[in-house]
Amino acid sequence: MRNIIVDAGPLVALFRARDEHHQTAKSVLESTRALLVTTWPVVTEVCHFLSRDGKRALLSFIGRGALRIEPLSAGDIPRLDELLARYERMDFADATLVLLAEKTGVTEIFTIDRRDFEVYRTRTGRRFRLVPA
Repeated sequence: MRNIIVDAGPLVALFRARDEHHQTAKSVLESTRALLVTTWPVVTEVCHFLSRDGKRALLSFIGRGALRIEPLSAGDIPRLDELLARYERMDFADATLVLLAEKTGVTEIFTIDRRDFEVYRTRTGRRFRLVPA
């Protein structure tokens, strides 16, 4: 099964009905059969922007297996530090997603943050394929 990395923006939009990207996020999720993967720092970032009910809906979404959370370890710190040093505008959650792409080989990413993910590259120079296209 194909995997898609998921950034914070689409998750915020999905669980906040008044978000301007809500319908797009819903449509993408309804039209894909791919496994959605992300990291805990992304989940933390999403929770910062959601109401209590939105946070609970997100946790339910994760709990039923609709979103897989990939682990990070202390061994990942040097690469995360390299990424943060390389890209001035990169936040920690984005760095974990680039690292996730490097670890898994998955470079398809569901994001609203097109400007940054058009610039980011994996260690081998691979570009991200942005969803929606």
